[in-house]
Amino acid sequence: MKEKIKNNMVMTTGCAINKDMYYMSCSFSDFSINEPYSRLFFYQHETKDKWFYHDRPEWRVISTCFQPATADKPRTVYSLSEEGDIEILNREKTSVEKIKDAGLLPTSKHYGYVNKIRYIEGSFYVCGHQCQVYMKTSIDWEHIDQEILQPNPSPLESKALTLERQVELYINQTTSLLDINGNNKKNIYVVGTSGFISHYNGTTWKNFKKLTGADLHAIYIDQKNTVWVVGSQGTILTGDHINGFSMITRKELDSDFNAITEFNGSLYIAATDGIYKMTGLKIEKVPIKVQDVSSIDSTDGVLWALSAHKLIRFNGSTWEEFKHIDN
Repeated sequence: MKEKIKNNMVMTTGCAINKDMYYMSCSFSDFSINEPYSRLFFYQHETKDKWFYHDRPEWRVISTCFQPATADKPRTVYSLSEEGDIEILNREKTSVEKIKDAGLLPTSKHYGYVNKIRYIEGSFYVCGHQCQVYMKTSIDWEHIDQEILQPNPSPLESKALTLERQVELYINQTTSLLDINGNNKKNIYVVGTSGFISHYNGTTWKNFKKLTGADLHAIYIDQKNTVWVVGSQGTILTGDHINGFSMITRKELDSDFNAITEFNGSLYIAATDGIYKMTGLKIEKVPIKVQDVSSIDSTDGVLWALSAHKLIRFNGSTWEEFKHIDN
């Protein structure tokens, strides 16, 4: 008998829909890293079967987001591939769009992969490598990154560079934006590799002085409009575009902080070694056994967290763990 592969399905990224529903992208642990294939799941706690999925072959989905129902559109989930493919899914239909400049395919402009999609005050935004930033208009996905986009070398310049120099430039001298977030169209932040932070006021960008060399992974804006940023090796920054940013912790842990949200008056942080809670400026690890937590959201009075092999829900008193159906 063939031995069952344990943890065959790896949960990579997701977003909360309500207190009983969660949407996520998964990959197969036995697939080669060079074989992109995403399986997208709804977890619906109140239904009998609970897990429902569809596949996106040849996609590596790296970000999802949720749009609540509006007067003219049902609630909708969006999935972004690293090449800039976007699946739009609701109860009425499924459609696909493409950010034509994104990715590394021959048809792109070779800016590199994109990393995050966000829904901000009725509009969608995507960010990625070389400081790509796009906003969805009524016509298409359009650049809003004119002041920060890092252009590729011209064909003549590229020809003059050795392969080693091209690799060095790509790794050491380009910035990859890892998150984008805001509370309206004139108050949007991006963060990225090597401590990069910038703010967009709807017209122009303002870059901030780097306070750390750590990669910055995620942004959260609290009810007081204070911005919280988390990153590699336990890095936490806070501030805003008016007063600037200050460091709360600087590379104090071996683990990386991947996402942050607010729940019941405290900040909760998704990390490679579990979940952390921050009340005031006191940080403590939540006593649950979980690793590689990539996403964390609060909605409808619950906190959702997604790890590589568990989906977790917290109602303020009880932590529930939901093992993936295929593991």
